[in-house]
Amino acid sequence: MNSKASNSVMTRARAKYGSRLKPEDYGALAGLSNLGEVVTFLRTRTHFAPYFEKLATDHALSRAKLEHTLKNAFFAEAQRLCGFEKSVGESIFKYIAVTRETELILDYIINLSLGTPEKMIFKLPEKFNCGTKIDFSKLFQIRRATELSKYISKTGYAKLCSVLPAKDGGEFDISLIETTLGKIKNSLVLDELNRVFPAETAKILSHGILMRAELYDINVIYRAKKYYRLSENYIRTNMVGSRCLLPQKTFDKILASKTSEEALKILKASRYASKIEKYGIDDFEIFIRKAVIDEEIKQIHFSAEPAVVLSSYLRIFETECDNLIRIIEGISYKISKEEILKNLIMIEKGE
Repeated sequence: MNSKASNSVMTRARAKYGSRLKPEDYGALAGLSNLGEVVTFLRTRTHFAPYFEKLATDHALSRAKLEHTLKNAFFAEAQRLCGFEKSVGESIFKYIAVTRETELILDYIINLSLGTPEKMIFKLPEKFNCGTKIDFSKLFQIRRATELSKYISKTGYAKLCSVLPAKDGGEFDISLIETTLGKIKNSLVLDELNRVFPAETAKILSHGILMRAELYDINVIYRAKKYYRLSENYIRTNMVGSRCLLPQKTFDKILASKTSEEALKILKASRYASKIEKYGIDDFEIFIRKAVIDEEIKQIHFSAEPAVVLSSYLRIFETECDNLIRIIEGISYKISKEEILKNLIMIEKGE
């Protein structure tokens, strides 16, 4: 590993973190009245300028077009930074690429289940290699469940076949498919991190992935108990199953709780207590997003590992893109500025 180049990656990531969108930027954006104003603001006043320049003269702006631009911006930023020093960035980029891959596979399966797989032709991504043997130009042409299973069985997603319909015309269990894709994604990425990085670095990088998976599972339990009456066994089948801060015994107590309130009470007494005290838990999904980004902020400031700093910056940049997508949705649906801002994960000055 070239230590000089590796440290340069860390310096670049921290410099880019310094140019992140501030709360006042989000406030200004959320107060705009149309998508044209959003494009102008991003193009002239932020570090998103290179990605929105091509939309400056576009007279047919749409929410979908801006969201697509932001997703491409995140992927391009990751590609650029991770490609600067491959010994640091190659495995980090694989996580991002596999995440994008699983999202596209899920999107395709949802459209296939609705009888509209042809819509995915307009979402054909640029080519990238995750080592999973997925070819989206071929996948998006598949029109039958049995044909899909046959194709998937020859890729890195072969385990997905067990949750796909056995016959054409069968029902797709989208929730179970999403969970299975999450398990496959985490397995692919964690194996890669443990293979490439020293044990301590791999442990730190894995922490963020495992925390996301754990909080995803807790959210599955919370929603199941608050809005539905689902059996414990059914809930288990829809969980990724990764543990991070919670001992299995504590997690089992949350799963066995009778109500969503009881589940949160147990969580408040766990190792998530400090994050709950800091961010509150009135909106559980917002809490999850804040808890995860809190870890990335700590790492970008204090880690001495280039790969960790790079990974944390990219997670923060992804959150910026997600915030902008929420603003674009809010403006499109005429939601008030105050309501839009409630759903954003903003990093204050000095953080």
